[in-house]
Amino acid sequence: MHAGGGAGYFGRDKTVAIVEDRFFWPSLKHDVARIVGRCRICQLAKRERPMAGSYTPLPIPYRPWEDISIDFVLGLSRTTHRYDSIFIVVDRFSKMAHFIPCYKTSDASHIATLFMKEVVRLHGLPKTIVSDRDVRFVSYFWKTLWKKLGTKLTFSTTYHPQTDGQTEVVNRSLGDLLRSLVAEHSATWDLVLHIAEFAYNSFVNRSTGMSPFQIITGYDPIKPIDLIDLPSTYRTSIFASSFAKHIHELHKEIRPKLTLKYESYKKVADQHRHPVEFAVGDMVLVKVRPERKPSSTLKKLTNKRAGSYKIIKKINKNAFELDIPIDAGYSSVFNIADLTKYYGFDEDTPISTNMQELAGRQLPAPSSRCLRSHRPLQILDE
Repeated sequence: MHAGGGAGYFGRDKTVAIVEDRFFWPSLKHDVARIVGRCRICQLAKRERPMAGSYTPLPIPYRPWEDISIDFVLGLSRTTHRYDSIFIVVDRFSKMAHFIPCYKTSDASHIATLFMKEVVRLHGLPKTIVSDRDVRFVSYFWKTLWKKLGTKLTFSTTYHPQTDGQTEVVNRSLGDLLRSLVAEHSATWDLVLHIAEFAYNSFVNRSTGMSPFQIITGYDPIKPIDLIDLPSTYRTSIFASSFAKHIHELHKEIRPKLTLKYESYKKVADQHRHPVEFAVGDMVLVKVRPERKPSSTLKKLTNKRAGSYKIIKKINKNAFELDIPIDAGYSSVFNIADLTKYYGFDEDTPISTNMQELAGRQLPAPSSRCLRSHRPLQILDE
């Protein structure tokens, strides 16, 4: 009546109602709930419950360009220079970002070259890098390159924007900027990308209360409007020692602001989550995100989850490694928000109460709805 022909895989309450109209036994509701809760089809296909776990922001950096995050904006219209993607690098301390045009087909070697040319030459090497586990970053060449450079590559859990939310915010801002600058000329966005970068880095960031440019250099850049009606040649000279002190004080001021902002993000994010615990050995289902599967396999009515898989390692309270086949096509590390406990049947737990245990006991009366049913009541017996 739940998974049979024409049953429709209804939930617990509807299935109980259907069964109560036709049958009766003392543990009916309990048994139906167990059967529905362990239905594999329902667990794979039905929508998820509120997000699990708590929002866990990355550690707050102590200085600019020491910790960065990396992301890509893909699927853009191809420009006359054949660019179709943007490589985004964000300093997690100052929020300064670099927008670098690239190709969707760029491999690890090309991305590494872009990074050296556009980021390292300006800011030096970072200590940690957060990526979204794109294939470009998990390739052997990329990991070997950073190992030789002495940089620790820190992965966020698979395709989970909350653990690498910095570049997700930049992506949205970048999209707004490009729409304003490019307007209808979608094939020339690469020609105005540097303008978008300048605009993004010149305006005040809500997290810090300052512009990224000011945090890095100690002053705001001159904008076109600043060139109008310039005053007479009056300039102020700042000694190097006092300027260095000014920058140092700026950085000390920024960190508490970032801490306060991250705490605010966490409070808001946790309102929409519920606590859940997973342990090594648990069987779970994983959410099927578009980024994990080839586009040809994604259809509107395909299952929302895959599995079941066993948890083989707890990385931290919000990330787990699963026993996933190598040919599955995606990483074995998942955020807790993408995991759902899988309920299977075990042979040593009976579905219904042993009827022999009910011998001599007085059974409760059937429900009035059951008695009104147009079908005759059946009392189950051995």
